[in-house]
Amino acid sequence: MSRTLVRRATGLVDRPVSRRGFLRRMTMGATALAVTPLFYMSRPVTAYAAICSCSGSSCDCGAMCCDGYTEFCCSIYGENACPAGTIPAGWWKADGSGVCDNQLGPQPRYYLDCNIATCGSCGCGAGGICGGGCQQGTSFSCGCANGDCGLRKSSCTGFRYGQCNQDVACVGPIVCRVVTCTPPWVWDDSCTTASATDNNTRFHNAACLQQPGLPAPLPSGAAVSGDWTGAGRDMPGVFVDGRWHLRRAGGGPDIVFDFGGPGDRPVVGDWNGNGVDTPGVFRNGTFYLRNSNNTGIADITFDFGNPGDFPLSGDWTGKGFDSVGVHRAGVWYLRNSNDPGPADITFGFGDPGDRPIMGDWDGDGIDTPGLYRRDSWYLRNSNTTGVANISFVFGDPGDDAVTGDWDGTGTQTPGIVRDRRFYLRNSNSSGVADQVF
Repeated sequence: MSRTLVRRATGLVDRPVSRRGFLRRMTMGATALAVTPLFYMSRPVTAYAAICSCSGSSCDCGAMCCDGYTEFCCSIYGENACPAGTIPAGWWKADGSGVCDNQLGPQPRYYLDCNIATCGSCGCGAGGICGGGCQQGTSFSCGCANGDCGLRKSSCTGFRYGQCNQDVACVGPIVCRVVTCTPPWVWDDSCTTASATDNNTRFHNAACLQQPGLPAPLPSGAAVSGDWTGAGRDMPGVFVDGRWHLRRAGGGPDIVFDFGGPGDRPVVGDWNGNGVDTPGVFRNGTFYLRNSNNTGIADITFDFGNPGDFPLSGDWTGKGFDSVGVHRAGVWYLRNSNDPGPADITFGFGDPGDRPIMGDWDGDGIDTPGLYRRDSWYLRNSNTTGVANISFVFGDPGDDAVTGDWDGTGTQTPGIVRDRRFYLRNSNSSGVADQVF
């Protein structure tokens, strides 16, 4: 196949700058041309979606299940994040949707494929995809998402753009897609900036992507903070696909261990009242809490909240240890013990889409709610409905938020994370960062 034909056939999925890009285009183009050449060469579609395939279902070819693309993760799993057992394996952008436009002007919308993370015993086939599209040993099976012809397929398409997790040589089919306005290389630092574009997808949408209170896509490098040693001062950390990287002093992380998995949401707390913060994860409505900063199984497991809730932790009453809570569409549900049961404290504060945070803002020993919205912080000093007691500007739109007692004074103050850099401030007021690293 000539280079010219490959470029036409694949719609310039990669710019012609490398042998690797040419080989990937050739694989995609050859597949589409071999199966449906007239359709593919006569219509403005990409190799990704060239084949009308209903994956063994009885759906009509005009059904969503047959359009060649994969369903959104939030439609299947209730969360706009890669589910456990998958990894982001590549991304593309779509221009002109209007969804991500901001004060800087038009912005692209980004789509990330969540592929099955392992081939099991199937071995690696062509193009970095498991031989035969293997799902052996996984919980995923090919078909219309949720068995519905009105949803796109799941776990069927053996395809990989390849800009993310390049250290994983071979992956299985695409289980679902994540959609975000955050550049993929910021959302997951395993992704490169090598761009692919498919504007045919710019208006692909799902009700769950507009659902009030649905948390934003979770970066696999999610910022956390805690007092990891009982020293009386919080330090930062990062949770990456089930691995915790905690910083104890200056320099890089010096506590590294595995607990949880990809797609889990991290929480941190002093679960047993010994003065040391340790990890927890929230997965589909279940909390898994561990009492030491090392690899192992959960010491405490219980259900609280719903899949898609944003998990929280804090000492809501001054009882001497942390317990969990969840935030859902502007409503806070807090529990005073780490076991199943109804919320002990419920109140409204903020709007759906705000980034919830918790902290002891006034040093009284009780954690209370806060919100990070674009570049502004809104903090409240009681666990009740009402307006913010403290508000100020710190950070930029698109930054992630983290809080901690950075100077050991007994009050928690803001931090932001931008492009893998932490900016920490020692007072709850506008101003420049006191620490940057």
